[in-house]
Amino acid sequence: MSSFGSLFRVSTFGESHCAGVGCIVDGVPPRMQLTEADIQVQLDRRRPGQAGAGSISTGRNEADAVQILSGTEKGFTLGTPIGLFVRNKDMRPNDYGDMSQVPRPSHADFTYQMKYGFPASSG
Repeated sequence: MSSFGSLFRVSTFGESHCAGVGCIVDGVPPRMQLTEADIQVQLDRRRPGQAGAGSISTGRNEADAVQILSGTEKGFTLGTPIGLFVRNKDMRPNDYGDMSQVPRPSHADFTYQMKYGFPASSG
């Protein structure tokens, strides 16, 4: 996992070309309103055609859907760590086989290799 933050501690996991990606958010107070719909709005911003010219979106039509695994009940936070998961329905790890020796532009390939000592084409 990769972790960052101090007020809210966020730990991420997964790769873009595996079963999915997710995170654990710790430090969220109890009784705060939070639903999957609140988070989904932000995921939808990266879908193709959502942001107009100069878009931050991807060329793939990725219908990402967040699932809250833990830390909420009936639309409110519990004060416990919140587990979030986005299942990958369009994983294609072999698409990047030719690039296993060369870091892909706009990806974290190079920083991953420097941190862990070997390349990972799974994203």
